[in-house]
Amino acid sequence: MTFIEPPSHLDDTNPIQPIRDDALPAWRRVAGLVSLLLAALLTIGTAVLLLLPADEPTPQPPRNEPEPIIQPTNTPPPTEAPQVEADSAGGFGVAQADALPTLSAEEIAAILSAPQPSFGEGDSIRIVRNSYDPFTLIPERARRNVIGYTVVEGDTIFSIAERYGLAPETIAWSNDRSIIGRLMPGRVINILPVDGVYHTVIGSRTIAEIAAAYQIDDPYVIIDSEYNNLFGATPETVLPSGTQIVIPGGQAEEISWNPVVEREGGDRQSGGNFVVFAPGEAGSCGRVSNVGGTFWTNPIDSYTFVRGFTSWHTGVDLSAPVGAPVKAANGGVVIFAGWNSWGYGNTIVLSHGPFTTLYGHLSSINVGCGQVVSAGQFIGGVGSTGNSSGPHLHFEIRYLDQPQNPTATIPF
Repeated sequence: MTFIEPPSHLDDTNPIQPIRDDALPAWRRVAGLVSLLLAALLTIGTAVLLLLPADEPTPQPPRNEPEPIIQPTNTPPPTEAPQVEADSAGGFGVAQADALPTLSAEEIAAILSAPQPSFGEGDSIRIVRNSYDPFTLIPERARRNVIGYTVVEGDTIFSIAERYGLAPETIAWSNDRSIIGRLMPGRVINILPVDGVYHTVIGSRTIAEIAAAYQIDDPYVIIDSEYNNLFGATPETVLPSGTQIVIPGGQAEEISWNPVVEREGGDRQSGGNFVVFAPGEAGSCGRVSNVGGTFWTNPIDSYTFVRGFTSWHTGVDLSAPVGAPVKAANGGVVIFAGWNSWGYGNTIVLSHGPFTTLYGHLSSINVGCGQVVSAGQFIGGVGSTGNSSGPHLHFEIRYLDQPQNPTATIPF
């Protein structure tokens, strides 16, 4: 067998040499090991995440929205109509309840009844923010409590009553009666929310008894009044002494006011030469020549004596049928004939020198201003006009315009 030697061009000029560990640098060996370790850790972590069960996401409340308030099941939440206001884009969005104006029923009716504008074709409406001034109208509400008023210089019971829309009697019946004769500046007086009486309970009296004393037929007028804290009481309830209650529409004793009287000329003790009684009143006769008196006589023939003279009731009340003749108690001149604002209704006032006599609650007036009358002359009829609970004559005698007890002059 002949051995053929390979051609020389096939000789391996770069034979492969085995790689030895000591041929690699140390840093490359360390880097390789670290890479293998990291890859193993990533592989293990991925497998663990894939094998674990997925968690349910926790619901989160919407951003910028308040969490809902849970109402008790037995108290349904109130339903409120959404309020709107113009936003920056010219649209409308929900706003707070106090961000819009409130209107009274009358103003709403006026707005609804106003003619609406008409727009032609092609017209457009654009709402402009802040094109109006928001406002709140607060309607006047009836006062529900008794307030204190401090009297100032120049005040009168009549001016205070007019200021608060009350009758002068209400002011007097709500305070110590001493204010009738003298209303001192700085004094604090009670002002009721309605006409009536402000009563202070003294002793053991039932609500029914108190109501009857002030001419109130139904005690529940007092019990159910919003001005008193008496809900649940009955007409037989006895109120503690010192309790103060409002009696709406109640009427206490008749009050004699002291109208302004002006006297001119002559001797003061004689009553002057001229007299003006209650200037400015509708029934005032103005400046009248004074006439001296003659003798005293009873102003009414048949009557029942029902009330006497006190510091606040400056006369006597004589009950008689409507139309019963009323006579002049002395000779004199008519200085007042007509309606007055003191609660006496139709009234006649006669002047008798330094004396005057007053006849109140008349059903008819049969004399005129400046007329000279004689004692016992028919001047009018018994009535129940003004602040009166029944037909009677309210009769007064005044000396130099100061009330006197009529029973000291005429034996009733």
